[in-house]
Amino acid sequence: MLRMVSNMKLTCEDPTELQKTLAPYFAGFNRTTECADAEGSMRFMHPQGVIVQKDTTSTFGKEALTDLFKRWYDFTGPYYFNRYDEKYSGGGDWIVVEARMELVKVQGKEIILRGEVMHIWKKEKDEWLMFYEQYHVDN
Repeated sequence: MLRMVSNMKLTCEDPTELQKTLAPYFAGFNRTTECADAEGSMRFMHPQGVIVQKDTTSTFGKEALTDLFKRWYDFTGPYYFNRYDEKYSGGGDWIVVEARMELVKVQGKEIILRGEVMHIWKKEKDEWLMFYEQYHVDN
């Protein structure tokens, strides 16, 4: 166990730098939600990624996540994925983002849901992919 820990990158980078690193990825992902593009959304997900609705369900892997995005977009239609009160942490090959979220329909500006979201991004080669998303919907 001690040897394994000694080989890990234990860094804690500046949250502002972490936010700058992920900004183009969040912008790209958001463009896919704004046109309800399931295949496009999957380009930002790790092939072994997981999406968890806290205390309810979880979905794992590329095929299952693609199907989840398709069903989700059939239900919601295009929407803006607004994050605020963001907290960035991590370093090395991992970045964690915790935030409040609000999903707002592109047509009509109706709020689909509000809640909390956590994203864990993993660096693979030269790009960042969303490895884990956990969300909780406000009552």
